[in-house]
Amino acid sequence: MTQPNILVLMVDQLSGTLFPDGPADWLHAPNLKRFAARSARYTHSYCASPLCGPSRASFMTGQLPSRTGVYDNAAELSAAMPTYAHHLRRAGYQTALSGKM
Repeated sequence: MTQPNILVLMVDQLSGTLFPDGPADWLHAPNLKRFAARSARYTHSYCASPLCGPSRASFMTGQLPSRTGVYDNAAELSAAMPTYAHHLRRAGYQTALSGKM
């Protein structure tokens, strides 16, 4: 059995009201609507921090900021802290990162 493709899109400052179950009807985004219809979506998720950096580090590692040591946007995630990309690579996936994480 082939492994499914995994694409994680993480955006800043996107209101959840636009995506109650895919893009809102009044939002003209046909490609995004098609993509959402074929994807797994998280409709009830919460972030670990109101700041971008700590929240992203928590998402990548599954750990709270108190464990990652990332408390503000200037901090860097330790290379020794495993992320979901490390686990995916061990499972045979090719992983790549683009943008800020």
